[in-house]
Amino acid sequence: MKKKIPQSISSTISRKIINQIFSLLKLPTIDNLETQLHDKTEQLEQIYAQQKAIYRVISKIRASLDLETIFRTTTKETCRLLGVERVSVYRFNEDWGGEFVGDFEFAEVGWDELEFTDKNTVWNDCYLQKHQGGRYRNNETLIVKDIYKAELSQCHIEILEQFHIRAYATAPIFIKQKLWGILAAYQHSKPHEWETSAVIFLTQIAVQLGFAVQQAEQLAEVEQQAKDLQAASQQQMILFNLISEIRESLDLDTLFKTTAKEVRKALESDRVGIFRFNPESNYCYGEFVSESVLPVYDSALSIKVNDYCFGEQYAIYYQQGRMQVLTDIYNAGLKDCHIEVLEQFQIKAQIIMPLIMGSKLWGLLCIHQCENSREWTPAEIRFVKQLAAQFSVALEHSHLLAQTRLQANELGHTLDALQEANLKLERLARLDGLTQIPNRRYFDEFLDQEWRRMARQKQFLSLIMLDVDYFKLYNDLYGHQEGDKCLIKIAHTAQEVLKCPADLLARYGGEEFAVILSNTDQSRACEVAAQIQSAIKALGIPHPSGKGQIVTISLGIATQIPSLTRTLHTFIGQADKALYQAKQQGRDCCIHFSMISQDVKSF
Repeated sequence: MKKKIPQSISSTISRKIINQIFSLLKLPTIDNLETQLHDKTEQLEQIYAQQKAIYRVISKIRASLDLETIFRTTTKETCRLLGVERVSVYRFNEDWGGEFVGDFEFAEVGWDELEFTDKNTVWNDCYLQKHQGGRYRNNETLIVKDIYKAELSQCHIEILEQFHIRAYATAPIFIKQKLWGILAAYQHSKPHEWETSAVIFLTQIAVQLGFAVQQAEQLAEVEQQAKDLQAASQQQMILFNLISEIRESLDLDTLFKTTAKEVRKALESDRVGIFRFNPESNYCYGEFVSESVLPVYDSALSIKVNDYCFGEQYAIYYQQGRMQVLTDIYNAGLKDCHIEVLEQFQIKAQIIMPLIMGSKLWGLLCIHQCENSREWTPAEIRFVKQLAAQFSVALEHSHLLAQTRLQANELGHTLDALQEANLKLERLARLDGLTQIPNRRYFDEFLDQEWRRMARQKQFLSLIMLDVDYFKLYNDLYGHQEGDKCLIKIAHTAQEVLKCPADLLARYGGEEFAVILSNTDQSRACEVAAQIQSAIKALGIPHPSGKGQIVTISLGIATQIPSLTRTLHTFIGQADKALYQAKQQGRDCCIHFSMISQDVKSF
């Protein structure tokens, strides 16, 4: 029986034979093929792991639009996947200098206390500045396994030693076609062999960071545009409201306060003030008449400002419509005298707009930034211009209104004076020049008025006619001046007897007087007549030719309820006939017309 050979030994013998045959044929042996397959498999597995890591990092990048979060996450993941001690981000400036962004890096424990951490470290590489980014502009990477074996310049090595860098790999970060910065992996403790896959991984991460920065900047731009639109909308709404208020009210104090408050809120400034020049100061002197200011800053109200620099050098330009926009008063080329005035109010930046009334510079609209300097946006400047223009219109309207009111007041005073003069003239026209009681003209008007009124009311109207007895003899004896004095005394005395405001005493002519008594019957009229007669006698005016050698009067009375069938002429005639009868009866007596037809006698 033939002895069986073990299969493993047989396989080994066959493998050796096959390998010998492949060697003779100059072909790869089975062992070589297996080794290559194993290496290839490991390489593919490594590539797969890196691609998976890249995908994971990219997913985290795209999960956020906050740059700080993106870079912190990315640098941490990249640092650990590459097995290095630090990953940092270098950002270029406009002059191709730059800085390491402290918030955008990650370092393993033990290397996180270097100068890189927690602040932006400026590193202006002369080569990069001179060549405007150097190789990185061509999207090239830079690999250094050991700084002491890379043929670097001594100054470059000294900078790297300052940050304890022994080896590094860098890849550019682009935003569209613009070089934005560099993603750098560093080894501090020893040299480092940078594998191709690691460099590819670093490059791919740098590309994704470029996309992330681009998206974040686009988002920031959109957000800024939205913010600008919102601010512009708010400013336009405030402008619209102020314009409405300007058109509805020309009360300057209210407009000043409202304007200062709303403008400061719209521009988020530290102070807004309205400054008014003293008209007689040639624009060298004035004060703030209204303001809105944050509590942490001093108020400018009521502070007298003397600025001869402004009056002598700047006022003429503001009168022509010039505005001043200062982002920093110390870098604006201002004279020391002007800066001293601005420092008095803690001003660091400002916008100044002229307020014009007519063709003259009335004052200034002042927007102050006191905390620090400030870049004023075109929209803010445009808003202030629009507001100042409307405010100038309000000033002009207010000035015109003030002039109109002044003219109206003057016209009112003139009309009052004219009315008073007319009243005086009217009173003079109605008054007797000597006795200052109503004259014959007013007597006629008043009697006609009362005749009609009593006719409507069907009430009694009485008329007393009285005459000074022997007055011609009195004048002949004492002269006309004494005669006038006598008439004045008689008029005043008779006036004092009348108690009812509606009763009227008038000079009828010469030494004759008349009394109109409304709502007065015959009995009461006779009482009033008797009281007047007694009062005149009580004066005791000497008259040698009169009864009892004193001045006396004779009185005739008529009483009627007026109607359309009777006339004033008849009524006056009755009183006159009664007076005539009193004179015929011996004077110094009272006769009522109703008594004439009877056996006439005095009473």
